[in-house]
Amino acid sequence: MSPSTPLAWAAALTAAAYPTWDAWFDWSSAFTTSSLSEKYYMTDAYGGFTEGVVGCVRLYDSVDRSPFLPLRDDLATLTELATTWAVPVLVVLVALLRRHSATAGPRAAWTLTLIALVRPLSADYQGDDICDGSLSMFTPDWFEALSGGWGLYELCLLAAALLVLLASGSSAPPVSGRHALKAIMDVLVVYGLVALAPLVTGNESLRAGLLHQLQFDDIRDHPARLLVLVLPVGYLLWRHVDVSGSMASSHLGVRARRTGWRPGPRC
Repeated sequence: MSPSTPLAWAAALTAAAYPTWDAWFDWSSAFTTSSLSEKYYMTDAYGGFTEGVVGCVRLYDSVDRSPFLPLRDDLATLTELATTWAVPVLVVLVALLRRHSATAGPRAAWTLTLIALVRPLSADYQGDDICDGSLSMFTPDWFEALSGGWGLYELCLLAAALLVLLASGSSAPPVSGRHALKAIMDVLVVYGLVALAPLVTGNESLRAGLLHQLQFDDIRDHPARLLVLVLPVGYLLWRHVDVSGSMASSHLGVRARRTGWRPGPRC
């Protein structure tokens, strides 16, 4: 281990911890400010504030109905949970504990990079006007907002990923290209099936991610939401059975080549 390696691991942990620290600091500051404001309005007899409701009318065609919305919502929820509960720090710690593994460092760096890239891509960008609402995905305005969606969070996570790679000193690929392509195809197929639910049923409330569909309150009030999960779960089971069957056939073929045994009917 080179003398600079412990410093690299310490710097990676610090960079990975900053987004979580900043998120908790903002939350605690907002909570304190809210409590002071409520106390002020309760004790000041002459003070007060005015609440208003702005009504906006948007054309039906102007509402974003992209099939990628369920995937975007779930990715946004997962990245928010990862930041809140210090998942980047845990990733760096696991890579540090398994630093003798050839793939632990590259996999940790890939995970940190993925979180850094997904966070701005899954953000819900709003228009400049109060009635513009969310920007439709993959439009010029959306790409313009995306270009400004990168900040210190992403920079820290990318820096942590680079430091982990340098500290691990491994150049092994995190995952094979074949496995990565299969995972991407599975995600696209599953969320493509989820996107069919509002088109088939005509219920726009189903235009949400799987994590929203699995909320207990929504399932309790609308048990029919479970039907939305039938096709994705069926597809994953079909993939699992197919892969298991392929693995069994492969194992049987290897055994036959080694022993010369051929399957056939018993006499």
